[in-house]
Amino acid sequence: MIYAMSDIHGCLEQLKEKMNLVDLDGNNKLLFLGDYIDYGSESGPVLRFIYDLQKQYGRDKVVVLKGNHEAMLLEWIDEYNKPVTKNVEELSYDSWLETDERYHFKTFRTLVTEEQFLKFRDFSETASYAEKNAEAVRMVLETSGEIIKWMRSMELFYKTEEQIFVHAGVDEEAEQYWEWGSGEEIFLWKFPASTGRFLKTVIAGHVGTSALARDKMFHSIFYDGKSHYYIDGSVYKDGRLLLLGYDETDKKYYQIEKRGKFEIEKYEFIS
Repeated sequence: MIYAMSDIHGCLEQLKEKMNLVDLDGNNKLLFLGDYIDYGSESGPVLRFIYDLQKQYGRDKVVVLKGNHEAMLLEWIDEYNKPVTKNVEELSYDSWLETDERYHFKTFRTLVTEEQFLKFRDFSETASYAEKNAEAVRMVLETSGEIIKWMRSMELFYKTEEQIFVHAGVDEEAEQYWEWGSGEEIFLWKFPASTGRFLKTVIAGHVGTSALARDKMFHSIFYDGKSHYYIDGSVYKDGRLLLLGYDETDKKYYQIEKRGKFEIEKYEFIS
């Protein structure tokens, strides 16, 4: 069995609940398709849980792909991992901590210690935007440097003879050359999501299945009936983390729940 989860977004409790349904014995493997951080309140613990799981079972059995939210965190670190001054002309106002989307700040808080956070709060009262970000990055690297290094090693996709597992998608217009035609922007950020027939089956997250179904009450796995399965159930909104299972013996895809596994059927739009 190949298991897949995506878009955990800091929801540790839901991740642990789903892991109770995953069997990693034998040739089974588990793929995480990105976006482990932001929105939820436990981004750091989610990263550490998955990091420890991969260390325990190995990279061949637990595959961890990068999502666009991990990419944003790494870009922020690279931007501010350098000395800064109060010179206004040198400041970047594209601040990861100062956007309206406060989930970035929540993620930062879970990557540092409580003592560091209290010091940061005092420091930020008189610091410039750039100084605040530089200090936050320093703290993250001091406490979670090993996790950040691991994030940089995450792959952008995982392929089998029949499938592509990826965070957002691939350049399907490139057809058999999708691997070379898809840059990081496509793998991590592709929008809108593709549907229809493709050379391989694509299993992805990134876009909430309720948006794909055009039904805000739908939070199950979305299958277009041809070549695409989408597994982002918007757990941070609905509390529902999706777990896909692919049985390599019967060649069928299942949605795995506590009450059993259910073969995934094509989503039928209601007109």
